[in-house]
Amino acid sequence: MSKIKKILNILFEKEEKEELNSISKNLNKAEKKEFNTTSKEINTEKLIEGEFAEAQYLTVTEIAKYFKIEASALNNIFSNLEWAYKKDKWWIATDKGIELGAKQEYNTRAKVKYIKWDKKIRDNFELIKMINELKKNKSIKKYTAKEKGDKYEAFIAEHYKKLGYFVWEHGKDKGRLDQGIDLIVKKDKEIIFIQCKNWDKNTRFKIDHVRIKASRAEARQFMLDNPLFKGYKNKFRYTLSNDCMHSSAIKYIEETNGLFDYEIIKMD
Repeated sequence: MSKIKKILNILFEKEEKEELNSISKNLNKAEKKEFNTTSKEINTEKLIEGEFAEAQYLTVTEIAKYFKIEASALNNIFSNLEWAYKKDKWWIATDKGIELGAKQEYNTRAKVKYIKWDKKIRDNFELIKMINELKKNKSIKKYTAKEKGDKYEAFIAEHYKKLGYFVWEHGKDKGRLDQGIDLIVKKDKEIIFIQCKNWDKNTRFKIDHVRIKASRAEARQFMLDNPLFKGYKNKFRYTLSNDCMHSSAIKYIEETNGLFDYEIIKMD
């Protein structure tokens, strides 16, 4: 690096423009030419650095891609941390979010409000912890989706055994051919056909009257296919880990005069 370039680099970093002008006056023609050319190079470098600094702000999609999660999941995490909230259909940065590097943006062409985050947010301990918990829970759900139902069926089977019922784990034996009947429990002259649902409390799925009617049809068909159960007092029952019954299902059950019922038994 030439002497002039070294001087320029030092002085540009200190932003000592007056001294630059003084130095420029004392240079010969050739040195002035090099001085002016090098000045432009350094200014260009500074412009590039400025653009790079602007790129330190990332969209939610870019941050989500970095963590290998969905953007919607990341927005929910920001909301839970109270760094952002949803207003109408846009995400708005809170004061806390702004302190952590959130920058509100608006795309005039698309008329969309969105947030950009300082890339340093990717190193935030709270954020990393929440994302790791999300990934862990997702992994557990994928791994235990079927096991969750199987464990609940086994739990309910034990529950009825303790009540003195003979229990046939029909769903376990028949698999997909169980006709919607997970357990068949018998005591004296009473038989109950049970379908178990180990659903979360806040599930968006509900058992409605259409599902109840379908279960009733399945139970009738089962009785026709298995005449040995003829003569027994029988009913169909939904056993749930949480209240997932739609009001229409409850109303329909009440109209069956005891042929259908439901119970909620939480698993330990």
